[in-house]
Amino acid sequence: MRKTLLLLLALSLCGTALCQNSDLIAKGQNAEKLDLLDRAQSYYEQAVAAEPDNAIPLLLLGKLQEKRAHIDEATVSFFQATTLNDTLAEAYEHLVYCLIENNDFEGIHCGLISNADQLLQLTERAIELNPQSASAYCSMALIYNYKKNYTNAINWVKKALEIDPKSPRATNTLGVIYYKRGNDNDALAQFRKTLANDPDNIDAYYNLGVMYTQRNNYETAISHLRKGLQRDNKSIKLLYYLGIAYIQRGDDKKAVQCYETIIGLDSTYLPAYNRLGAVYALKGNYDEAIAYHQKAARINPNNTDAYKCLGQVYTDKGDYVKALRSYQKAVAINDRDHETYCLIAKLYAKQGNAAREASSYKKAAKLGNKEAQAWMVSKGQAW
Repeated sequence: MRKTLLLLLALSLCGTALCQNSDLIAKGQNAEKLDLLDRAQSYYEQAVAAEPDNAIPLLLLGKLQEKRAHIDEATVSFFQATTLNDTLAEAYEHLVYCLIENNDFEGIHCGLISNADQLLQLTERAIELNPQSASAYCSMALIYNYKKNYTNAINWVKKALEIDPKSPRATNTLGVIYYKRGNDNDALAQFRKTLANDPDNIDAYYNLGVMYTQRNNYETAISHLRKGLQRDNKSIKLLYYLGIAYIQRGDDKKAVQCYETIIGLDSTYLPAYNRLGAVYALKGNYDEAIAYHQKAARINPNNTDAYKCLGQVYTDKGDYVKALRSYQKAVAINDRDHETYCLIAKLYAKQGNAAREASSYKKAAKLGNKEAQAWMVSKGQAW
C-alpha cells in the first residue's frame, strides 16, 4: 500500500512538473507574439532548466535566438536538441542553417563540429528526416559551394526548387553560388529575382549590400540595405552590415549609430559591442575600445570574439602581457579556433620570440588555417 502511494505521489509530481513546463512554454510563445523577446527567452530558458531532457524547449529557445540573430547561442541550443532527440528534423534544419549563416563550416565559433564533412553529415540527417525540406537542400548546396564543387551545389538548389519552385532561399542560395563562382551579374540577377518573389526577403537585401560594398559601390550598397530596413527596421542583420558599409565609406559616425541602434534593440547582441570596439580601436581610442569588448565578455564570458578583439587592441596599445592573457582566455574557451593561434603567433613575432611564433603557427596550420599553412611552407616547415 505504501509503495502504491509513493508511486502515485511520484506520478503526481511528474505531472505537475510537465504542466508547469507547458505553462512556461505557452507564456514564452505569447510573449514572443507580443514582441517581448527578453521575456520570451527567459520563459524558454526556465522551461529548459525545468525539463533538461526535453528537446522541445531547446528547439523553441534556439528558434528565438536565431530570430534575434544570436547565431552562436542558437547553434548550441539546436545541437543540444539534436543530442536529446536525434529524430527532431526541425532542430537539424536550424542547426545547419545557423552554422552556414555564421559562415562557420568548421564549427570554429561553437566548437561543435570539426570540419565541413561533419556539417555535411548533419545536413544529410536533416534531409533524411524530412525529404521535403527545401531549406535543408539549400544548406547542402551551400556546403558544396564552400567546397567549390559548384556543379553539385547547383544540383542541390535545383532539388530545392523542385520541392518549392518559388523558394526565396533557393534563389538566394543560387545567387550566393554564382557569386562564389565569380558570376557577379548572374548573382545579382538571382538576388533581384528573390526580391521579386519575396519583397520582404532580408537575405536578398543583405547580399546585395555585401556585393556592392565589395565592389566599392557604397552608395548602392547603402541604398539596398536601407530599403531592406524599410521592410524591417529592427533587422539586426541589415543594421550590422549597414555599419560595415559606412565604415568602408569612411563614415565612422554613422557606423557607430548603426551599432548603437542595434544595442538599443537588443542590449545583449555581442557583435555590436565588438564592432564598436573595433571602430574606436581604428581611431586610436584604445580605452573606449577595450570598454566595449569587456562589456561583450561580461555579457557572455564564453564569447571568444570578445577576448580575441581585446587581444588585438592590447597588442595595438603595446600591452603585450594583457594581449597574451586575452588570447589565452579565447583558447581556453575554444582550443580549435585557428584564428586565435594566428593572432598569438603575430604577437610573438612582435616580441621577437621566433620559437613560440612558429609553434603557434603550427597549431593554426594543423587546424586548417590557410595563412598559417602558407607561413609554414615559406619557412620550409611541416605541420
